[in-house]
Amino acid sequence: MATPLAYITHDSEPQLPLLRDVGPVDFQTPVQREVQENLQLEIDLVLHRIFSPNLREISQTILGEMLRYFDWLCRIENNLQKLDTLLESLSLLEVIEFEARALTDFIDTRAIKLAAGNERLLDVLDGISYGITHDLRRVFERELVRGVTEQSIPIVYGKILHAHGLLTNCFQQSTITLLQVFNPSLDASKLFNDYELRLQQSLILCKDLSSLMRFVRLAQAKDDPDVLRSVTARILEFRDGSMQYLMYKDWRGYENMALEVLNAIENNLDAKPLLHKFLCFLELLYGHVKMRAVLAENFPYSGGEDDADSLPQF
Repeated sequence: MATPLAYITHDSEPQLPLLRDVGPVDFQTPVQREVQENLQLEIDLVLHRIFSPNLREISQTILGEMLRYFDWLCRIENNLQKLDTLLESLSLLEVIEFEARALTDFIDTRAIKLAAGNERLLDVLDGISYGITHDLRRVFERELVRGVTEQSIPIVYGKILHAHGLLTNCFQQSTITLLQVFNPSLDASKLFNDYELRLQQSLILCKDLSSLMRFVRLAQAKDDPDVLRSVTARILEFRDGSMQYLMYKDWRGYENMALEVLNAIENNLDAKPLLHKFLCFLELLYGHVKMRAVLAENFPYSGGEDDADSLPQF
């Protein structure tokens, strides 16, 4: 039987970066250090462009916190190469949760007020707060729940790996969307040196959106309980999976529309009007994803009935 993580003993307590006056700088790989330096440079350039004290305070606070989160995530990423550091990684994740919840509180109570009048920034702040809160719940209310250390080492390792991926994507997207408010020409695919990863995520997103649209079309054409159950399963599967690769601004729209469809199906109501509305929304998302820079020369799904070039204009 696999050994529970709680039974692993250590000679000393894990050392957390936030508990030191000066955080460690030697745990990062050269690639990680280069990414951090490039990110710091881009942040400095953006902050230099902001003349409004209020907007500079918002941006400096949020982007400064993101830099700290990336430091801790780098530590966790490197810890994943060593099984005897899983407890330290869990501690770091707890720190990130606490700090990220404090950041969303800052956004909801102060930043929103300071950004009054700047509609684009308000939309981005709302998306960042919603996205972070959403992913914190996914990680800490579904994965890293109480008693996780009593589970076997492979299970704990997998949960940490999954949490690291979700939070990395979450904070990267938050950083990118905020920077692009002040620098719309920012190339997001190069900022984090993860072009291949973003390409893969975008292709997965296109594939899953295309599959979901086909199921919705099938449900529109066939009034069959089995087909409707399949649509329900696909809607939930996308929500818990590929939705994370959408922009934050689209998460709430997807969840709200999906909930309407699910409620109609579960209560045996006429779901066809809602399915049509949902399909139009999915087609619009599909078109937006196809326009991503990373897919400019690599998109293999065009030319068919799901091609976003033929989408209706809204």
